[in-house]
Amino acid sequence: MIWIPVILLAVAVSLDSLTIGVTYGMNFIAIPLVSKVVLSIVSGSSVLISMVLGWIFEQRISSGLATVLGGLIFVLLGLYQLWRSYRPSGSRILVNWRIPVLGLIIEVWQEPLRADSDQSQTISGEEAFILGGALALDAAAAGFGAAMLGLPIWSTTIAVMIGSYFFIALGLKAGVVLALTSLPRFKRDLRWLPGALVIAVGLLKIIFG
Repeated sequence: MIWIPVILLAVAVSLDSLTIGVTYGMNFIAIPLVSKVVLSIVSGSSVLISMVLGWIFEQRISSGLATVLGGLIFVLLGLYQLWRSYRPSGSRILVNWRIPVLGLIIEVWQEPLRADSDQSQTISGEEAFILGGALALDAAAAGFGAAMLGLPIWSTTIAVMIGSYFFIALGLKAGVVLALTSLPRFKRDLRWLPGALVIAVGLLKIIFG
């Protein structure tokens, strides 16, 4: 049954990609094939690295404690995602980043449309890397928790990469349809879903091990 939390994790992490896709589609910003691949690779790499680190840490503590800590990481991450989804649009995290690339990633994380820095209405490979870095912030925390829960590293990484690509493509198409049919509430009505799924993964592992 290990594949159930793997799929839930991949979907939960990738729903951020769906949200980004809908946002870009509604603003008629295109993400070419190469940029979609870059996005999925960055997300997958983030999960892979964080899972390796989580696995190293998990080896140093008891399996029971690792399961509880991993589940708690997911619950806290899910609660944070819910807060981020519903916080006032004007609020910002007050951090002065001294490293330009990291600063840009944080800006894109707070406001996804800033990834199109040249306002070309197309996300280039370089812009996709920055956007992927923003998406990878949550994925890294999820990957660390997943490793502590004993999820397989490579299967989870591949699932996240596939999910990220699929959901960003689906979101782009859905966003265009929503923009043309004047139904923007769809994105807002589902903003709770990523956080809820992450919390569900954490609670399932804490309760059932």
